[in-house]
Amino acid sequence: MRERILDTALRLFRTFGIKSITMQDIARDCGISKKTVYEHFADKQELVEEVTRFMISAHGNNLEVCCANGKDAIDELVSSLRFTETFARGINPVLLHELEKYHPAAWKTIADFKSNYVIKAISDNLDRGIREGLYRSDISIHIMSHMRLMQLDSAFSPVDYPATEFDLHEVMCQVTEHYIRGIATPEGTRRLEEYLTIKELSPQ
Repeated sequence: MRERILDTALRLFRTFGIKSITMQDIARDCGISKKTVYEHFADKQELVEEVTRFMISAHGNNLEVCCANGKDAIDELVSSLRFTETFARGINPVLLHELEKYHPAAWKTIADFKSNYVIKAISDNLDRGIREGLYRSDISIHIMSHMRLMQLDSAFSPVDYPATEFDLHEVMCQVTEHYIRGIATPEGTRRLEEYLTIKELSPQ
């Protein structure tokens, strides 16, 4: 029941934002009483923090699948790009704004996830690509992993790339292709083009 409530709350928050959704809305969508929701979560603040952890856990699990199933470092990166883009498209920007403004503990959870888990995932991909001969061995993994995180943050930022002017998919394709070509060996470049190039990829 707890996971069912979290899944429902996440879906509603991602669609409508946090402020406009009440505990009663969540209970109604779950087909349960509001009392049942409060049996699992003391208040909306606790629910928001748990939903954030739930969302991040699911995102991390999917990135791990991309890593495990990737034929090589570039295939892994492209697969994670597809997933991340689809994930981002499913989130109302209001949700992130409200988390940052009204729920500092939940926002810190997201910041910690990016600065720890995401940075490690990027670093591991860089290390894998170097070992596979697809990325140049002279790059600094520490520097490049932080640069890649800044690229991703910027690509999803409505300030840097407002939706009225930029298409998210095109931004992600351009930024990621630039990133890969900047660190790729000749074999890495050939492998990238073998995967039909980032420009031809569509979100799943």
